[in-house]
Amino acid sequence: MSKVIDFDPRDFKADKSCENNVIAKYFVTDKDGENVIAYSIGNWNWDWTQIYCDKKLEKNTDYVFRFVIVGGYCNTCNETSRFEIVPMPDGSLTDEAYEDRYTYDLAQNRYKPVLCKKTDEGMLRLFEIPFSTFDCEDFRFVFIAMHAVATLYAPKEFSAYAELEDTNFDRLRDEINSKNSEDNSANVVMDFTGAHVTRSTVTDLLTMARFGKSENVCIDFTGAIIEDDKPNDIQPDTEDTGSDDIAVELVDAADN
Repeated sequence: MSKVIDFDPRDFKADKSCENNVIAKYFVTDKDGENVIAYSIGNWNWDWTQIYCDKKLEKNTDYVFRFVIVGGYCNTCNETSRFEIVPMPDGSLTDEAYEDRYTYDLAQNRYKPVLCKKTDEGMLRLFEIPFSTFDCEDFRFVFIAMHAVATLYAPKEFSAYAELEDTNFDRLRDEINSKNSEDNSANVVMDFTGAHVTRSTVTDLLTMARFGKSENVCIDFTGAIIEDDKPNDIQPDTEDTGSDDIAVELVDAADN
């Protein structure tokens, strides 16, 4: 029988070899009223983000690595969302060890989850990744995100998700297309579902829409977190945004 390793956000940290990591670790209260840690990685830009965890395991043993991911996909289908298991026979991450890694493509359900549910945050997927250690005991576990926001959680037993509605990517696309078609008056549709964005980024988007002669903008901030800018961030000139020229509709799935 395989030994189980559950994803623990406290074990993972940012990979400093990536110059533009976009990560956030925070407590949330789940539907059961429990306080749990969420680990958000990636953004809607092209910043390559990696987090990793090193573990020493038993040789010649079968394992299953379990984790829950919410998001990790985008409407344009050109995101990067991966999970990697890297055997390190010499106890360190060498070029040869990295070439022998196991890669699981999580984008657009290219690697099928064991459970796929609909939540207020979006689509929740639970993965169980089987692997064997063979004659190696040092392993690195890596999550990667680019052009998509993925939020990782420690998994629960299947029964904890039983009341949630089943879904899949086909249903998700149909819902997104239906929502967009209902707002026929919108010239620009922006999907920031589950994103972490700064207030200055929102202002920049409105400015670009004005320069593009857009008469109406539809922005979906369902489950998004709008954060204050860091003190050393360059702030845009808010007096020249012209936001009064743009009709902005903030769409919340809870209202539909």
